[in-house]
Amino acid sequence: MYIYDKEKRRIYGKSPAGRKSNIIGIWKFRGVRGDLSNLYDNHYINETHCHVCKKEFKSSRDRCLDHCHDSGMFRQILCQNCNRCDNWKNLI
Repeated sequence: MYIYDKEKRRIYGKSPAGRKSNIIGIWKFRGVRGDLSNLYDNHYINETHCHVCKKEFKSSRDRCLDHCHDSGMFRQILCQNCNRCDNWKNLI
């Protein structure tokens, strides 16, 4: 859905539905596959701690969706630090 009025678009972008739409769009652009709406509702929003380091997320901006770059499939929700480095993969 495209909103032509800039003010309405800005307001929608700050609403929960607009935020969800924006995040799912970013995931699609980055190659994540699967039922992204379900991932957002059941995993991304409900996760409170990083899967690897167990650090609590201070805000929704701290959460990152980790996915396989070959298959595009979801793996887990990580903090930004764990998502940037691959050292945790050696621990598994």
